[in-house]
Amino acid sequence: MNALPKIQSNGSSPKNGRGFFVRWAERIGLIPPAEGEDKWAHRRGEPRGFAVIWMAYLLASTLVVFLSLGDPVRVTAEGYREGVRMLITAIAIGITIMWPMLRLSQASPVGGGGHAVARDLMILLIPLQAVLWPQTLLTGWTFSAIGAAALTLLAWSLLVGALVAAGLGFGQQDTHGQSKLQEIQYAENSVTIARTLWMLAILTLVLAGPLLMVLIRSIGRGSSAEFQVMLGMSSPLTAPWELLKDRVWTGHRAAVGPEHWRAVWMTLSIAVAAWVLRALWRRQPSA
Repeated sequence: MNALPKIQSNGSSPKNGRGFFVRWAERIGLIPPAEGEDKWAHRRGEPRGFAVIWMAYLLASTLVVFLSLGDPVRVTAEGYREGVRMLITAIAIGITIMWPMLRLSQASPVGGGGHAVARDLMILLIPLQAVLWPQTLLTGWTFSAIGAAALTLLAWSLLVGALVAAGLGFGQQDTHGQSKLQEIQYAENSVTIARTLWMLAILTLVLAGPLLMVLIRSIGRGSSAEFQVMLGMSSPLTAPWELLKDRVWTGHRAAVGPEHWRAVWMTLSIAVAAWVLRALWRRQPSA
């Protein structure tokens, strides 16, 4: 008759003091159990948690940007294109600022930063394509303009990823050169300072272009069209506005010129060079 424990009015069991919903969430696998075997252990951890966070960020950014445009029925085509530029900028902030902040504040992966960053880049960039390419139908932008924007975000993702991988280190190696099957705990102050410096380097790289643009415009210098393009393409935060700017006199809503493609390929080349330097750095014999 009294085999089952009585549930108190607040939903907790007198046996373990845990609430009903906590025990229910443990049974269906929403949270790890406080005791006993975790049958959902193989479904926890990376990169699933990061993928959920990134998809939630994309969804929240989309909702915030387009709700800020006002009544959907009254939004003009120009207003919608403005919203898409804002959305791409929000995505660029997530990739080049928020992602490094998240990863550089965590313990380094056992296998080293390179493998972890490569996995993260797949999670970041694949859903991004589903956001970018349908805009050719919704905004009237050409495939060339969307392709340039996608390649720009790819280049900046690789460049920032190289710095994140360098900040996370190369992993813990044993005498045979294989990663040890244990977590690496960083408690030394020197590592904390190094992570901070890597993050400052990333912020400087991303924000230098917009800050320089504001400074030059405030003093009335650098008014040439080519120089303005260089400044606009010097940051992932301003590149979408430069690439997808309305240029109706060209016959297209957004026209990408040779100067834009030069900037895109230059950024991509720098990103590849950063990964090459990291690989060469790893090959250096340790002291």
